[in-house]
Amino acid sequence: TAPVTINAATLAGAGFTVSGASFPVTLSPTQAVTLQIQFKPTTAGAASGQLAISSDSSSGGTTAMALSGTGTSSTTPHEVDLNWNVPKGPLDQLAGYNIYRSSSGYSFQLLNLTPDPQTAYVDSTVESGTSYSYMVKSVDLSGVESDPSNEATVMMP
Repeated sequence: TAPVTINAATLAGAGFTVSGASFPVTLSPTQAVTLQIQFKPTTAGAASGQLAISSDSSSGGTTAMALSGTGTSSTTPHEVDLNWNVPKGPLDQLAGYNIYRSSSGYSFQLLNLTPDPQTAYVDSTVESGTSYSYMVKSVDLSGVESDPSNEATVMMP
């Protein structure tokens, strides 16, 4: 029923930002101000925060609202680009290549369902903070794999 002056909007918590208004701002009973809260995490996992709005309201000087979010690996997308040379020897029996990956010391897992005829592969399913090792095996037309290539290891930021 009376004007209110909002003095500040203060955020606590990693990854949260606020925009949309300059303070102090005085609002009449029919006015509103819109604030945009953005959650842009730098790490994966749950995060919490709080938005505190201070005013000269007669029903309470500060109002607090809880904030929460979950950061996923997709917030900071990464990929690994692999390239290798064609093996020496006759190529008429070459069906393609099997690409294997190991993450953080686990056993190697096949990434492709069928032998890939290309000498390059893009792994876009990697996550920040994880170490990955890769190896490639050539596959002949009978499905027999060669010995593995040298391992290549990367640490995702």
